Amino acid sequence: MPALLIGAALVIELAIVPANAWGTRLVGANAKVCLVAIPLIAVGPLAAFLLALRSGAPTASRRAGAAAGLVAAGLAATLYAAHCSDDSPLFVAVWYSLAIALVVAAGAALGPRVLRW
Repeated sequence: MPALLIGAALVIELAIVPANAWGTRLVGANAKVCLVAIPLIAVGPLAAFLLALRSGAPTASRRAGAAAGLVAAGLAATLYAAHCSDDSPLFVAVWYSLAIALVVAAGAALGPRVLRW
């Protein structure tokens, strides 16, 4: 559902905003900050979720790590969004998604190493 909502907002924004303003909306003022801040904020929650998953002995450790990364990144993105002044759907769809994907990839990479039993 969230992907559908951001997709709909993105389509509406691209239909309303002139094409020459798309670049400004895409990059915003905080693209680099977003790519660094969300993964950094997610480090603590990711570590906590992986630690909690260790006691559950997941059989699909890579998927469990990726799921932990997704939840941690979602929390981090929510916290970051409270302070980010760039709120264009184009900015959110691109930069938040990339930052979240980094955390999910880290969780998937750490899963097999951390969640062994």
